[in-house]
Amino acid sequence: MPRVVNREARRAELVSAAATVFAQRGVANTAVSDIVKAVGVAQGTFYLYFDSKDDAVFAVVERMADAIIENTTARIEAASSAIDKLLSLHSVLSDVGSEPEAAALADLMHRPESRILHDRLAEDVTRRLVPLLEAIVEQGIAEGVFSVGDTRAAAWFVLAGLQSVELAGTAIPEMPAALAKATEFALRALGYQGPRP
Repeated sequence: MPRVVNREARRAELVSAAATVFAQRGVANTAVSDIVKAVGVAQGTFYLYFDSKDDAVFAVVERMADAIIENTTARIEAASSAIDKLLSLHSVLSDVGSEPEAAALADLMHRPESRILHDRLAEDVTRRLVPLLEAIVEQGIAEGVFSVGDTRAAAWFVLAGLQSVELAGTAIPEMPAALAKATEFALRALGYQGPRP
């Protein structure tokens, strides 16, 4: 009797293997055969789940975006004040790449040949972060610590400032300090006049 395979679990296994192999070898240097070898399945199995290697790459990017948003949402929800929530966003962004696999993927995403992947990840994460940040700004206005007229524009501005730290080519080890400075500027731009957090 043939073995029944959970399709969702098999796809997740292939995505995990692809992430690991991409991080080790780079996307350009990875073949589908490398991915299936890491999982221990036939090459035809790969094509049951993905049309191409690019589809697997985008699945890895989507998984990274999901993890970033899930982690960000959890940390924001754990904080009470708008200031603490904004600082938790800074903390999440600073922590990206702190785990070995995540660090390897972050390195991969910052290679010149990965610009398309990087941009896709940034677009996906930004689109999903705007409503979270807008809610933080609205809460800060309600708490009397922020003073802005357009919460959506404020969210765009803050995210653009935080992203520019990375887009400017800041080295990963220097990212936490650079994000801390960008967060401080963001707080001032939002009208925060309290002590430096």
